[in-house]
Amino acid sequence: MPRTATKTDLPSRLRFAVMRLARQLRQQDDQDDVTPSGASALSSLERLGPLTLGRLAAVERVRPPSVTKIVDRLEQLGLARREVDPSDRRSSLVHLTDDGRRHLAEARKRKTAYLASRLASLPAEDVAKLEAALPVIEDLLSGTENDSR
Repeated sequence: MPRTATKTDLPSRLRFAVMRLARQLRQQDDQDDVTPSGASALSSLERLGPLTLGRLAAVERVRPPSVTKIVDRLEQLGLARREVDPSDRRSSLVHLTDDGRRHLAEARKRKTAYLASRLASLPAEDVAKLEAALPVIEDLLSGTENDSR
């Protein structure tokens, strides 16, 4: 029988469960050449539109040399492209390509299918508990996410 979390161990157990679930979802993308950092950058480009390298680095909370490497790889894979920024010809804007959009859609589809199969293996009562807890989790995250990967 699962134990009930106390006030002192709830944050730790929740963190551990969320991190393990996130890791399992990331593993659904292991069949391609896009790193987790690359996937995050693609998601930011989809959500925010074209960004300068500096702005993308700030959004992703990485240093500019790191984001340059990430974007280089995404360009090699045909998932992103750089174009001269019309408002400042000294810099470039990073755009999501159609292939990048398809990649994100396929990755999300794989992750959703994985979760659907895991949920299908649970008793209906447990699925109902998760469904009831979802608004609480969404409220907990409200305003803290920087994107919807």
